[in-house]
Amino acid sequence: MSDNHKTVTEILEESAETYKLKNADYGRSWQNIGHVLHTLANEQPVVLETPEDWIAVGLFTRRLDKIARSFNMDLLDHDPNFERAVDADEDESVYAAMQAENKYDKQRLVKKAEKHVYVVDPERTESDPTTEYEEEDES
Repeated sequence: MSDNHKTVTEILEESAETYKLKNADYGRSWQNIGHVLHTLANEQPVVLETPEDWIAVGLFTRRLDKIARSFNMDLLDHDPNFERAVDADEDESVYAAMQAENKYDKQRLVKKAEKHVYVVDPERTESDPTTEYEEEDES
């Protein structure tokens, strides 16, 4: 078959080979990371309410994958199949910076939400969103 067309069988065979090679580089991180995250949460439920919460989980997962790969390369004396061994560390540092930016985004959104104050009408038992105003920034 030409490179422009592959059968399902060819795709699955190539994918299986890639999986074997990458699994050697990363170990069974796809399973181990779940156990690590569960342990970090002290077996408590993790509530994901905002897009930034979901972003955080995705970034933690990616970072832990890179840490697992770095561990395998450094301490298990494994030669990489795909990327240079140092690539995992460099990638993880980028994901860490992305994680920091996500935290700044979360703080910004909290501050923005705190600026909105609702005036409560004594005649009503709940806030009237039609009387919303923004407090002046005191910074």
